[in-house]
Order: sequence, then C-alpha cells, then structure tokens
Amino acid sequence: MKNYRLPRYEWNMIDVATRTRFTAYSYELNSTFGFMFISIVALWLRVHNVRWRMKIRMDNGMEFCAGSERKLNEWNEIFEKLDLQLSPIPPRAKHLMGVIENSHRADDEYFLMNHAERCKNKVEFLDKAQRWQDTWNKARPSNGKGMKGMTPYEKFTESKIMVSGHVYEYPVVLLEEVFRKVGSLYHLFNKLTGKYVFTTTS
Repeated sequence: MKNYRLPRYEWNMIDVATRTRFTAYSYELNSTFGFMFISIVALWLRVHNVRWRMKIRMDNGMEFCAGSERKLNEWNEIFEKLDLQLSPIPPRAKHLMGVIENSHRADDEYFLMNHAERCKNKVEFLDKAQRWQDTWNKARPSNGKGMKGMTPYEKFTESKIMVSGHVYEYPVVLLEEVFRKVGSLYHLFNKLTGKYVFTTTS
C-alpha cells in the first residue's frame, strides 16, 4: 500500500445495537481529523432522522482527546449542540474495544490483505473501501451479541425505528479531501447557537 501512497489510517464508528459501520480514511493521524470524523458521522445521522441522544465511546489516542479532560470537556460542549456526548473508554477496559477490534480484524482478513493491496491509487482504494463497507452493512451476517446472524441492515429493518434507510448510503471519505473543501468543521459549530431541536410537520 505504501508503494502507491494509499491512505494509512482507518476511522470507524460502529453502532453497537446493529453493528452498522461508518468509515473514513486519512494519510495523517491527528485530533483535527478525529473531530471531523465524529462531526461528519453525527451530522449524517441527524439528517437521516436519528433523534435520540447519541453517546460515543472513544479510545484515549492522540486522534481524539488523548486523555485530556480539558479537551474532552471542550469537545462535549461543542457536540452538545447536536445532543451528542463523548466519553473515553476507561484504561484497562479492553472488553469495550471488542466490537471495533473485531471489525479491524475482519478488515485485515477480508479487505486490506485481499483487495486493498491491489489498488494503485486512492480513487481505486476508496472505491473498494466503499464496496467493503456496503458489504459489511448490507450483505455480511454478524454473529455478535443479539444479532442472530443478521446483517446490520436486516437488524436495522427489524427494529422498525423511524430512521431513513438512506442512512446506509453513507459515503466512505478521505478526511484530507473533506478538510480541503470545508475546513475542520469547528467554524460550523461556532455559528450554531442553542441545542439541536427536532421539529415535525403534520
């Protein structure tokens, strides 16, 4: 992969209830991209009618808050506008990383080792990454707790929650390209006032 300058870092957010996965890639690992990735997924979920308070657990790596309580509080103050709460995974609580680690293992075995190595540029890579995410979400059965061998999409459909099925059309993105087009997204939240409010029409 290094020979063709393909993205080095994978970003994943997984809904524990359905095992639905949202993915991005980057060449660099930093907290600016960490903030962007959380923002992109959260906004995607909100525009697809996810109404409840969202709670996201993250590791303590440099790409997020790196164990800094001050930084965590700053991010939570910003994300409160989307009714979203971040919390770090406690030290030594490795079992909480199980869902993500299992997905990384599947990435290595079924995507990176078989398909990504054949990509000669980032366009080919992102195309195959999109296909892999779609396969994970819509075609690959899960044996995780409560999944009963269903795919994430089947589990989502079974739940009958009032969320648009288009949420599964989430595009795999390269964070550097998003940054070049819209910046870090901090400015977006600076323009927002108050808290995220849902409205309905009759």
